[in-house]
Amino acid sequence: MATQGKDKGATKPEPVLGGPATVVDTACPLDCPDACSLAVTVQHGKVINIDGSDKNPVTAGFICAKVRKFDELAYGPDRLLYPAVRSGKKGDGTFKRVSWDVALDLIAEKMRKAKAGAGGASILPYSYGGSNGLLTQDNIDAQLWRRFGTSRLARTVCAAPTGAANMALYGKMASVTYQDYPDAKLIILWGINPSATGIHLLPYIREAQSRGAKLIVIDPRTTALAKSADIHLPVKPGTDVAVALAIHRHLFANGFADDAFLREHTIGADKLRERAEPWTMTRAAEVAGIDANALE
Repeated sequence: MATQGKDKGATKPEPVLGGPATVVDTACPLDCPDACSLAVTVQHGKVINIDGSDKNPVTAGFICAKVRKFDELAYGPDRLLYPAVRSGKKGDGTFKRVSWDVALDLIAEKMRKAKAGAGGASILPYSYGGSNGLLTQDNIDAQLWRRFGTSRLARTVCAAPTGAANMALYGKMASVTYQDYPDAKLIILWGINPSATGIHLLPYIREAQSRGAKLIVIDPRTTALAKSADIHLPVKPGTDVAVALAIHRHLFANGFADDAFLREHTIGADKLRERAEPWTMTRAAEVAGIDANALE
């Protein structure tokens, strides 16, 4: 995710290449669930402008700053265009350009040497989705690593652990699509700032607000959405658990917990009730540095 880019329809300076230009309809290649549709202007085989399109109605024609400037990455002066092998000490930044055959042969030699000396598990393949597509999505690369006996890694050290924790805590849950937000009566943004991390959610939150939905933001920062929220709880960093336990205590104590449902579908609800019992609204508010009435 990236910060929001220019307004819809923003364009870059007129190209100076001359000649006809073509607008190509395509989609963002990055590892992001929004799947923005793009209108890419190409002239003489070179990208000269990237903008959002309305092909995907969910993203509504606007895109993030990262993708809007993707041509600057593609044609940037620091982009690596050829394989190179270090020719000096590590850290000196001195490299010598070589052919692809030489580079691939060197990598293969290093892999065989590592396997012979310390076993295949001494090699750790590390990759993620990014814009590599099928090249690194457990296809031919996975066949190579498994046959070579390398160490196993669930693709990443960030998404895999959080995914495992989420599954252990909540199980397999249906997600909420953007189109569901306008029908919500209450939206709680807890420790998340869609203005920076999920810009296509913003119009749907605003539409829900226009229909009367209440917006609560729990965040130490006074974000743009926090300023327009019905309630903003600027909790001190690290005190979210105290606030959460106080809310649980309130729900348990005031009859909002469906005991039959909890027995059927959860594990440890009684322990949670016991853990939450000491956390009154007053105590949690004091720890979190917020107003107890606002919390309640």
